[in-house]
Amino acid sequence: MARRDGLPVLWQYNFSNFNEKVRWALDFKGIPHVRRSLVPGFPRALLFSQRGTLPILDIEGRRVVDSTRILEALESRQPDPPLYPADPDERRRALELEDHFDEHVGHEGRRVFFYDLRDDPGYLSRFVTTGSGPLVRGFVRAVWPVAMRFAGRRYSFYEADVEEARGKLVAALDRIEAETRATGYLVGSSFSVADLTAAALLYPLAWPAEIQYQIAEPPSRPFFEEGTRHPGAEWIREMYRRHRGTSASVSG
Repeated sequence: MARRDGLPVLWQYNFSNFNEKVRWALDFKGIPHVRRSLVPGFPRALLFSQRGTLPILDIEGRRVVDSTRILEALESRQPDPPLYPADPDERRRALELEDHFDEHVGHEGRRVFFYDLRDDPGYLSRFVTTGSGPLVRGFVRAVWPVAMRFAGRRYSFYEADVEEARGKLVAALDRIEAETRATGYLVGSSFSVADLTAAALLYPLAWPAEIQYQIAEPPSRPFFEEGTRHPGAEWIREMYRRHRGTSASVSG
């Protein structure tokens, strides 16, 4: 689990919004780390799924599961630059918003995205194999119908659930627009874990240029195309422009 050089190791899916949340935190703090990119359904990914799901971070001799716990570990290890506000009330508010977007927004975006593109297995198989070679992509494309049936049951890719999820995503964008009007940020007047979480988890509604992987933009998706024009989506793109920065990952 631990590397001899002591660098943290991030086990990730390149395309995932929750994984983007952790990548952003590592990069924002300038923490050198190694990324190990997996493909859903492949043996190592299945092994990790027995303990939860990705992202998983190996750091200082321990394995941390769940994006919120990972950000806690990073803030404790390297508090500067901070993601948690110094003011106790603002800190509580930022953590409440992180939890809200984690629990009520991040999974909804995945549900709508995969459902709306369910009739384009070619694109979806390319999406989940971002960064992989042609052999892996070809294999995933071949087994995609079976994989989607399994994913549909696990993540509720059903029409009623998707319709409810769309409403939650619109509400999230409306909330961002309303709560950032005064200062440009969700809590106080500076970037915090609340802003990072909201922007990272909703990146498919904004498709910011600063995404670090060559993730192919999807074909026409009416709901998402409407979402990209929402002021909340423009705020996401602005957070990426201001705060996404460059990767702190190293090869190895």
